[in-house]
Amino acid sequence: MVSFHRSGSLLCILIFFLFNSCTSIRFQVPEPRTIPLDAFGMAHAGGRFTEKENRLLDAMGVSWIRNTFRWDSIQKRTKQWDFRRWDRYVENAERAGKKVLAVLAYDVPWIYGKEEKEARRHIEPDKIPYFLQYVEGIVRRYKGRIHAYEIWNEPNWLFWKGSDEDFFTLATETAKRIKEVDPHCYLVVGSFWRVPRSFIRGMFRSGAFQYADAVSFHPYALTPEGTIVLYDELKAILEEEGFRGDIWVTEVGFPTGGWYLTRVSEEKKPSYVIKTLAGLLVRGVRVVFWYELFDKFPKGDAPSVLDSELYFGLNYPDFKPKSGMAAYSILATQIGGATYRPDLVTLPPELKNTLEALPFRRPDGKKILLLWSRTGEEVQVRVSPVEGLWQYDLATGQKTKVPKEGRFQVGDQVIFFSRDPNTQMPESGFYIEKVEPDPQEGVTVSGELSLFWKIR
Repeated sequence: MVSFHRSGSLLCILIFFLFNSCTSIRFQVPEPRTIPLDAFGMAHAGGRFTEKENRLLDAMGVSWIRNTFRWDSIQKRTKQWDFRRWDRYVENAERAGKKVLAVLAYDVPWIYGKEEKEARRHIEPDKIPYFLQYVEGIVRRYKGRIHAYEIWNEPNWLFWKGSDEDFFTLATETAKRIKEVDPHCYLVVGSFWRVPRSFIRGMFRSGAFQYADAVSFHPYALTPEGTIVLYDELKAILEEEGFRGDIWVTEVGFPTGGWYLTRVSEEKKPSYVIKTLAGLLVRGVRVVFWYELFDKFPKGDAPSVLDSELYFGLNYPDFKPKSGMAAYSILATQIGGATYRPDLVTLPPELKNTLEALPFRRPDGKKILLLWSRTGEEVQVRVSPVEGLWQYDLATGQKTKVPKEGRFQVGDQVIFFSRDPNTQMPESGFYIEKVEPDPQEGVTVSGELSLFWKIR
C-alpha cells in the first residue's frame, strides 16, 4: 500500500476515486467458475516466525503470504550479502505450509557512490546490473522453494521515482533474468496501483510481459463496486493486448481509520471483505492478497488518528481479531476449491435488479449463498428450502440454524448462507421469493448480528 503524500496529488486521487466507484456494477457473472483451493493470500504475513501466527493463518484459510525481499535488507555493500532473515522466512513458510510471493524491489544507496546515504527509489539504466545481481542471488538461493516472484511494488505511484521508460527497462531485464535462472518459476509482473492505462501499454511495448505468467495490480477503491470496476478495466486492456496469463490482486483492502478516502466503518468492513473477495474471484482472479494481516498497534494505542496505514489489518498485533477477520476466514475456508454456480439460485423477476446472489457448490456437496441488496433497498424475502440451511455471523464466525420460516430482511450487508449436502436432491439450489412484512411473524435480520426476534 502507499501513503498519499505527493505534492499536488490529493485532487487527482479524489477525481480517480469519484469516477471509479460505480454502484451500477453487477457482481454476478453468467459463467460458472471454480475457485482455486489456494486463492486466498495475505500481505505482510509470516514475518513473526511464530507458531501462533501460523495457526492464525491456517484458521483464516490463508494459502499465500506476500512480503518484499528488500534489496537493502540483503546486500548492505557490494560483497556483503545477508540472507538470514529471508532464510528464516522461507523456512517458516515451508513449515507452515504457506506459499510465498516474494516481491523483488527497491534499491541501495551505495550503487551511486560511497558517500550516498539514501536510496533513490530509481535505478538508472547503467545501474541495472547491480539490481540483476541481487535478483539472481535470491532466485538461485530459493529456487524451487519460493512459489512466485513479483517485480517491484506500485511502480506507477510513489515507490518508483524515475521515468516510466527507465522502469520499463528495469522490469524487462529483471523478468528476463529471473526466467533465465529459473525457467519454471511463476512470474508476476505489474503490481500497479489501480489501472494506469498508458503505463500498462508502455510495459507491453517494452516487452516485459513476454516473460510474465500473471499480471498483478492493486485495485484500491472507495467501495467493493469500485474495485470490480477497476478489475473490468484491466481485463479489457489485457484482452486488447492479447495477454493470456492470469490476473493476480496482490493488494486490496480498506482501513478502518485515518484520512484515506477508502476508509470504511467497523460495521461495514465485514461485508466489504466478502463483496470484494468474492466479486474478484468469480470474475477469474487467480489469487487475492488482502492488505493486511495486522494493524500496526493494539486497539486504542495508535499514535495517530489520521494515518490510515495504521488501520488496514484484520487483526490487532496482539492477535485479537478485528472487524473483517471472521468474514475473511468464513469466505476463504468455505469457497476455496468450490465452484461458482449461478444456476443454483432462483430469483423472481421483481428482485433480479435489486439483489446480488452469488451461489457456490463445494466438492463435498455443501452449497454457499452470498446475498445482499445491490441498490441498498431493503426487501423482505423467504429463502427455501430451509432444510439443512445455516447462516454465518460475519462478526463472530458463528453459524446458526435458519428458523423454519426462512424469512430475511435483506439490505446492503451480506447475508452468508450454507446448506448441508442433500443426498436425495444433490443439485437442488436456493429459491428466493419476495414477501410482505408481517408484524406477527418472526423476522431474521440481515447483516452481521444474525438475530432472530418477535416483532411485537
